[in-house]
Amino acid sequence: MLPILAIICTLVVGCSRETASSATQVAAKVNDSEISVHQVQHALQRRPRAAADQSAAASQRTLDVLVEQELAAQAARAQGLERDPRVVQGMEAAKRDLLARAYQEQLVENERSPTAEEIDAYYESKPALFSKRRLYTLQEFAVAATEGDQSRLQDMVNDARNVEDLVRRLRLSGLTYQTRQLAQSAEDLPMGILEAVAALEEGRSVLLPTGSGARIVTIVRATVAPLSRKQVANSIAAYLNAERKRKVVAQGMQALRNAAKIEYQGSFARPATAQPLAAHATGVAATP
Repeated sequence: MLPILAIICTLVVGCSRETASSATQVAAKVNDSEISVHQVQHALQRRPRAAADQSAAASQRTLDVLVEQELAAQAARAQGLERDPRVVQGMEAAKRDLLARAYQEQLVENERSPTAEEIDAYYESKPALFSKRRLYTLQEFAVAATEGDQSRLQDMVNDARNVEDLVRRLRLSGLTYQTRQLAQSAEDLPMGILEAVAALEEGRSVLLPTGSGARIVTIVRATVAPLSRKQVANSIAAYLNAERKRKVVAQGMQALRNAAKIEYQGSFARPATAQPLAAHATGVAATP
């Protein structure tokens, strides 16, 4: 039996019996069905790597995939698999996902692009990422510590002059820890950690409490490597655009949730005071 997901994909994508219209060029005929050039182009667009390759070979490879899908779909229908509960459920799930994405894309289709002023403001607001960007060699310590240990750990971090000094203090403390060294550029670090590290000189450390203890990050070496506004303008614009769309979708989904009557039942039932989950944007995501 063919893998159920492949059958679902075949049935949903649309490589099925399709009557070609006069405006649609046929790319291949598979028994009594046709695959159009439009279907080939659509399949290419859904595969970013393939879409970047505009060669005839890429189109031919994509068409070959669609032909195999059509053959599998025809075989599935011949065996009555379109009535298989798993296939029906998968098709309904895919249809719901596609409709949700279409709605969310419609919400953001008229959103304007970021202005030059907005790009400038973001560039200026993140010096650690751009104008004062650095390349870091970091020593990271994962320390097993209780809440009561945090104060003396902070004292160690404040007093240690370099990595060797910090290691000596940790050994004397009797606390268990693991350490590693890594090279990271500013954009590789989570913003919360970057903002803390960016203010430090070489040899200095920052203490970051965690659920299981603490994390200490020490700058072994930092090399200045600024990025100009011109170098990052496009990236900033893409990020601001994605973030704006994410917020629009979140607001739109929250409005739908507020207007709807939603009852969680059975094991999913919630206390009356429980807060609803945040709206989830299925179609648009911001770049980290």
